[in-house]
Amino acid sequence: MSTFTACDSKQGSGEDTVLSMDKVRSLAQQGEDLAWTDFEGYPFEDVGSGLYIRKYAVEENYHVLVSGRSLDKAPDTVYLVNPTGEQIDLRHDDDEDWKL
Repeated sequence: MSTFTACDSKQGSGEDTVLSMDKVRSLAQQGEDLAWTDFEGYPFEDVGSGLYIRKYAVEENYHVLVSGRSLDKAPDTVYLVNPTGEQIDLRHDDDEDWKL
């Protein structure tokens, strides 16, 4: 019998830190080239059920949600979410237009 949980906390490679907003802006510059590996080393919470959905803490109570069907392919979505739940697409939205 196997038990699966959708809310496992995972640690990165020894770094127990949140993403800075500067790092998020830097990642956003990659647009469609953003990959799962760009988030390696940062702790995340696995919040997916049926999909891979990883939640990464960002300073100021923001978080990044990275989701997709496979860790071997580019993520389907990468969103920055503010404390009230509003989100922007890091791969497609211009960071100068962020009004979160």
